[in-house]
Amino acid sequence: MGVLKDFFAPSPFIQLDKHTKKVHECVKLLQPLTDALLAGDYGKIEELQNLVSKTEHEADKIKTELRDKISKMYFLSVGKLEFSKFLSYQDDIADAAEDYAVVLTLRKTKVPQELKADFQELVRQVINICEHMMDLAEKISSLAEAAFSGEEAEELIKETESIGEQEWHVDRQERKFAKHFYGMEEQLKPIDILFMEKYCKTLSRVANNAEKSAKYLRIIIRHK
Repeated sequence: MGVLKDFFAPSPFIQLDKHTKKVHECVKLLQPLTDALLAGDYGKIEELQNLVSKTEHEADKIKTELRDKISKMYFLSVGKLEFSKFLSYQDDIADAAEDYAVVLTLRKTKVPQELKADFQELVRQVINICEHMMDLAEKISSLAEAAFSGEEAEELIKETESIGEQEWHVDRQERKFAKHFYGMEEQLKPIDILFMEKYCKTLSRVANNAEKSAKYLRIIIRHK
């Protein structure tokens, strides 16, 4: 019965969808974290950081369980290594979101009013690219049933390519924000600028990991 159970086990793509949703929960917390920073509500930041950490840990648990599951399966519509790598890339999005939350707790850094609009726009673009990636990831289950082929697969490939363009816009907004705060170096303390850089780098990693996930999803589809 054990062998038969492995042959006819439920699709791992159902559990992958659970992981996708858990990663998305981490990403959605980027906005309230940023709002708390700009409002100087450091108690709220601590509270939200704990929530991000808890949620990221839950995503890790799903990832570990899923890897154990696919290692025992005989039939999978994609290679086990491909599936596991995509899972890791997706999990990296949650890791980067947690890093951003942790950085916000390290110091009570005030963001000047002149920088808030550029900062909010950067966060908005990062969240958008991640939400787009999450939408694609949620379609994988139905696509797997179609053996990663057909019109739906081609449409998904086009969408993964658009994520690359979105990431380019994130890079541009990051540079705009950086130029803005570097242009205020006479008004800001060096440590303030250092933390602005940390905000940029961690947010950029969230977007970069979303793009990596999209690129690898495209590779999986193309190789089927």
